[in-house]
Amino acid sequence: MTVGALLHAGITEELLQQAVAALNIGAELRVRRLDRRGISATKFDVLVNGELADRVDDSGHVHPHEHEHTHAQDHAHRHDHPHTHTKTQSHGHHHHKHGAMDHRDARSLSRIKDIIRKAEIPAPAQAMAIRTFELLGEAEAGVHNVPIESIHFHEVGAVDTIVDIVCASVGFHALGVDRFICSPLNVGGGTVKCAHGEFPVPAPATLALLKGVPVYSSGINSELVTPTGAALIRALDCSFSAFPSMSIESIGYGAGSREFDGRPSVMRISVGELNKNAVAPGSTDSQLNPAVLGQSPSTTLRVL
Repeated sequence: MTVGALLHAGITEELLQQAVAALNIGAELRVRRLDRRGISATKFDVLVNGELADRVDDSGHVHPHEHEHTHAQDHAHRHDHPHTHTKTQSHGHHHHKHGAMDHRDARSLSRIKDIIRKAEIPAPAQAMAIRTFELLGEAEAGVHNVPIESIHFHEVGAVDTIVDIVCASVGFHALGVDRFICSPLNVGGGTVKCAHGEFPVPAPATLALLKGVPVYSSGINSELVTPTGAALIRALDCSFSAFPSMSIESIGYGAGSREFDGRPSVMRISVGELNKNAVAPGSTDSQLNPAVLGQSPSTTLRVL
């Protein structure tokens, strides 16, 4: 959803196609427009060997030598201020079932970082993608009490997830913003099934990644923020606030794979310029170009 929202807000498909080709991992993109509860949104899919990767069953959980993304409403502010709202289908975890792990799909953190470093993408985007995976690895290593290098990414390290994280990083970089601001995160509720069993939402790794972040649950029994979504928010180094005073220039809606009764499964990104006297949270400089990430109480933040 995040990448779809970035595309809808003005990031070019060509830019992301080039980023995916640079990864050289046998993936390609499919971009289309869908209707979600009356809202026209952009759907971003990853194809592996010509087949659609089923991300609804992926969850962004990592396991020691084994183991979906988030929808958030993002407001991106450039000094034209990209205001990005993303609803997380994973910013919170979607409840996903993790099936049997195939070690052929397992990648160590070092291997994933090597893939990203070899890709010809902008250095800041490269650094953000690597940092996102490092945050995921650190969180999982802490939960399992094992060294980070013993962590192997399965669903998270799969081709579609690498593409999602890299494309989100490239897209956020292309917005040209100075700062990201996010609204409090709706983590959802219920339980999520992982390789190690069934856990309450937010899952352990997600909760670890959200330390210091304002969160709440609207009572929806679905994983609205996944580890991947939480890691992306952390990698963006967001501050948290309500929607800032700004002049909006463009708006993007990213379509999610799941739908909720009476609620659009979309992520929204608003790009614009902070109003003259507006000051980004935690700053005294009204000339900053912030990106504000907000989340709807009814959607999940699925960043990958």
